[in-house]
Amino acid sequence: MEYTPPPKPQLSSRANAFSIAALMSSGGSKDKESPESTIKPLEQFVEKSSCAQPLSDLSSLDPHGDFSSSPSSLCTEPLIPTTPIIPSEEMAKISCSLETKELWDKFHELGTEMIITKSGRRMFPTIRVSFSGVDPEAKYIVLMDIVPVDNKRYRYAYHRSSWLVAGKADPLLPARLYVHPDSPFTGEQLLKQMVSFEKVKLTNNELDQHGHIILNSMHKYQPRVHIIKKKDHTASLLNLKSEEFRTFIFPETVFTAVTAYQNQLVSSV
Repeated sequence: MEYTPPPKPQLSSRANAFSIAALMSSGGSKDKESPESTIKPLEQFVEKSSCAQPLSDLSSLDPHGDFSSSPSSLCTEPLIPTTPIIPSEEMAKISCSLETKELWDKFHELGTEMIITKSGRRMFPTIRVSFSGVDPEAKYIVLMDIVPVDNKRYRYAYHRSSWLVAGKADPLLPARLYVHPDSPFTGEQLLKQMVSFEKVKLTNNELDQHGHIILNSMHKYQPRVHIIKKKDHTASLLNLKSEEFRTFIFPETVFTAVTAYQNQLVSSV
């Protein structure tokens, strides 16, 4: 009788938590790194948020990455600390600019919608950023996550051509970070090139095993870009409280996740 191996067990989001300690450890060039120490584009390494509520007030984080009002309004633990330390003088000098801003502004005026599918769909427009003020000799890890704007669910009113609140948000989904596959960058590289998140994929599949960012349809979200200074010692990015990092948001990139475009003007841009 032919032997049939038993099916692989489905791991929980907590069991799937992926430590990128190898990325943070000191070492030679990326060509000499072993497969275990190489971060793949869509690697999942975070677990479900321990917070009770989603991000409720994005005004607490200005576009330059500084926290102002009550830290309790942020809800992304353990991905991004709710009470980060004041950036060092070196990190405070770093600036981040959104590329193709004109295109984002055009979508934002209409109400940006992003298609999500079971198999995963790439974002359009794509998040592309450029950095300045980095140390050319240092190394940096660049990441992106997408967080809820509020705790509401929306519907599109065709007769009014606008989005309306339809009730309370669906339960929170497993939170994930996307580590840019070219990380770590040298500061010199970041000063010369644009960082594109063109390979990020969005899904509504809660059991996704490919590391895609999981979102609820008909909910509003805010992408965020993070830059972390790579240290020589081994560390895990599951807890950024010990890391030097900056967070940048661009209000014009807020979008509503949908399985099909609701506003036909958006699909015609």
